Amino acid sequence: MKTNKHKWNWMIDATLLAGFLATFFLDLTGLVAHQWLGMVVGLLAGYHLVSHWKWVKSVTFRFMGQTSRQARYYYAIDAGLMLGCALILATGLAISSWLALPLENYAAWSNVHVAASIITLLIVVVKIGLHWRWIVKTAQQFFSVPDVPATNALPLRPVTASARMDRRSFLILMGAVTLPAILAIGHVLDGGQAALAEVANQEQATVVRSSQSVTQPTSPGNASSTACTIRCNKGCSYPGHCRRYVDTNGNNRCDLAECM
Repeated sequence: MKTNKHKWNWMIDATLLAGFLATFFLDLTGLVAHQWLGMVVGLLAGYHLVSHWKWVKSVTFRFMGQTSRQARYYYAIDAGLMLGCALILATGLAISSWLALPLENYAAWSNVHVAASIITLLIVVVKIGLHWRWIVKTAQQFFSVPDVPATNALPLRPVTASARMDRRSFLILMGAVTLPAILAIGHVLDGGQAALAEVANQEQATVVRSSQSVTQPTSPGNASSTACTIRCNKGCSYPGHCRRYVDTNGNNRCDLAECM
């Protein structure tokens, strides 16, 4: 019964990690799927907290008293994760297209959302490193076949390479977690820089078009084209970095920056 509980918690945690990593790739999921995926990850994080609430409550009451240093470290890591998840959900809902709040400092809210996501992911990597033995042991129950004892087998010798095997298991696990985390963080940072560069290019192009429209006379042939008004000079591409992003003509460009 206890083994089944460990397996269930392992599956929940693995799904939580995979979903959290997927939220970093907004260009692959799209804005709508990103928002729904964020809510699912938030619910799974809440379930993880509730399933370990007895331990959290116990350490909270004994944090400044008689408790181990290891328990304090684990408690601090979990507290950081809880605060990070709460901040991600709060800022994500504030900038989401669901609420469409009239935020004057939308960019600041978005930056806090991204920064909280990156810091929380780093804390997750640290937490996995602290619990690596449980993760590896439970994973072996999923993917390995138990050995069948022989009837006339000789007594087994002590395994002298156990420490080396533990070290290799730790390195494999941390490599499998750290590499996707680095890729996810790098993808977000590169996407933010690309979005800033795109905004700068669009603003410069808008200034050039405005100056050309002032210096060039308007002829009857192009009167319809000069009458067009650009409603947004950001020109975001799919899936957009703004909650106002809309693409009705399917050209992977925001309609607000086009002459429709």
